[in-house]
Amino acid sequence: MSILNGQSLLSSAMAGLSSTYSTLMSNSSTSGKGLTLDDLSNVDDTTINKLGNNYSFLQYLTTNFKNVDKDGDGVITGTDMNTMMSTMQSKGMTYSEIQALCMNGNADTTLLSTVLTYFNKIDANGDGRVTSEEITKFTFDCQQDEALQKYKSYKASSTSLYYNDGVEDDLTSVLDELRPNIGGSSSDS
Repeated sequence: MSILNGQSLLSSAMAGLSSTYSTLMSNSSTSGKGLTLDDLSNVDDTTINKLGNNYSFLQYLTTNFKNVDKDGDGVITGTDMNTMMSTMQSKGMTYSEIQALCMNGNADTTLLSTVLTYFNKIDANGDGRVTSEEITKFTFDCQQDEALQKYKSYKASSTSLYYNDGVEDDLTSVLDELRPNIGGSSSDS
């Protein structure tokens, strides 16, 4: 398993949210002040076509309207969006956020599948969110475990031993004779 880049997963979600918000703002009933629940629920076909793969972000904003509208004024403003995205960036994403915001086809499917499959193991602090750092640490730990398992199978009987057979030369000079002469002998340096 290569080191998975959790930052790319978060970046994909942030880019999708930002793009969706911008697209929806062009049809907002609030004259550019933000998006109402009515704006999100009554999107015209032209806007839906503009959203394309980002339709899942529209669904996320609609479903989570009250959570995104932090001040409860009935409008998701740019400030509300920035607050939500900053929280996701610093504190990570929940399982449901990853499902809703990363399943749109823009995210690396191997990364997405791994994060969803091992979500509880990746969430090292148990806060219900995974961060980029937790994803990277998880993959590093998996690689370390794989290496330990691989090299655990090597036994002393499968390694070679050096035997001097009574030669009085010190070990360094014997090893110098055995290794290829690259750029001169070790005494040349």
